[in-house]
Amino acid sequence: MWEPKQRAAHAGADHVQRWGQMGLTVNVDASQLEQWAKELSARGMRNAIRRAVDQSATAARKVAMDVIAKDIGAPKARIKDGVSKVKRTTQTSLRAEFTASKLRVGILNVSGASVSKGSGLHASTHRLTGGGSANLDVRKAFVVTTSAGGRFVAIRRGRERLPLKGIYAEMPNTAMAQDNSAAQTAWKKAAEAELSKRLAVEVQKQLLREGIPYSAPADTGD
Repeated sequence: MWEPKQRAAHAGADHVQRWGQMGLTVNVDASQLEQWAKELSARGMRNAIRRAVDQSATAARKVAMDVIAKDIGAPKARIKDGVSKVKRTTQTSLRAEFTASKLRVGILNVSGASVSKGSGLHASTHRLTGGGSANLDVRKAFVVTTSAGGRFVAIRRGRERLPLKGIYAEMPNTAMAQDNSAAQTAWKKAAEAELSKRLAVEVQKQLLREGIPYSAPADTGD
């Protein structure tokens, strides 16, 4: 979540990642913020900040999604449902947020994963966040086809035919929540860069909307 705060010499954006109950602070240098606040109407200033935060959060989410997908080793389209749309700011809250959930991603969606009779499951992943490459070999794994036509990899919990235990890839919230994770680092870096750039642009647009600075009328020749 982001909540820009007016401070002595800069605007800050604090946000909390709900998926791991961890906090990150995104700071943007805006030394002219106090002067802008004096010149703009309160509503105009707030609207400019809202636009900048909404745009920055949306752009940073796209960056985070790319890294989450690479960290899991699955196509971005497969993890898309596990990353919510940005919840935008409102008139009463300058927060923008998105959530990475516990979406189950079948292991067969991971690049290079395969299941063969006799050899079971073989999958190889390369974590962007520590741990390096990891091989997953489960000799007794097999593919289950559901009545709806879906497929997942499973192993038996005991000697009986049932119950089964599914094998899944890393969840989006895990890829995002780990300390100093690649996705978290990329999100913060993108958020800082985007907000630093967009805040100044949106404030300048608002200044023009409110007639500050003064713009001379066009010379019609009269």
